[in-house]
Amino acid sequence: MKILLTFGGTREYIDAARFITNMSTGRTGRVLAEYFAARGAETVCLCADSAERPAGRNIRVSSFTTFQDLDLGLRRLLRTEAFDAVVHLAAVSDYSPARIEAGGKIFKPGRAAKLDSKAPEMKLVLKRNFKILDRLKSYAAAGKKPGPLLIGFKLTAGAKPRSVLEKVRALASADLIVHNDLEEMKKAHAFHLYRDGLPLADCDGPEGLAERLLSEIKAYTPHLDPPPQGGRKGQGRQPIVTRHEPEIKDKVRVICS
Repeated sequence: MKILLTFGGTREYIDAARFITNMSTGRTGRVLAEYFAARGAETVCLCADSAERPAGRNIRVSSFTTFQDLDLGLRRLLRTEAFDAVVHLAAVSDYSPARIEAGGKIFKPGRAAKLDSKAPEMKLVLKRNFKILDRLKSYAAAGKKPGPLLIGFKLTAGAKPRSVLEKVRALASADLIVHNDLEEMKKAHAFHLYRDGLPLADCDGPEGLAERLLSEIKAYTPHLDPPPQGGRKGQGRQPIVTRHEPEIKDKVRVICS
């Protein structure tokens, strides 16, 4: 089994000393990577420069800084190597600096120089970035590689259930979506797993999430394990049914911890 993970936050440079970033530490990605690798998976990680680094056998780590770095790294890996799953956890900037206006002049953003701070006002214009998640399967197809199980992540802040469903369903290119909410994380680090826009399971902490995701990846790759009862080898993703959890219906959640 071979799994590709991305985690940590991008940095979009304004100048040599300033950049736009986010609060991601990469801790969840590190825990997932170490869990997968400890159970025999060949684990390839694209980590942000500031992210926590996984350690252990079966782990290969590369770094990214900007949105463009991450996109190019994913494009290269997916075109040249076959993966059973891609866990796209990286906190990717939705916007990058396009131009800067200060002191009556227009500057191009980047790391080449530091802007003078004498101007009384500075205007930063941002441009919208495309969703890398939506392109990952096409990157694999361009290299004539089989389509991986694609797992995306969605972070919200105090979102209502209806809003969460709308945001999860908007990520239609992913096979599974993991959702968590900043307000909820103040009490407990819970993760909510969705398939086909419907609730699938609730997981307690990164360790519980890692266990569940590994089960889903194994179910998606029947060539790695015997197919589930009643399934056919090569049939693709199979529902996970164990003696500890009932078959998953549309609105039934399973708690994993």
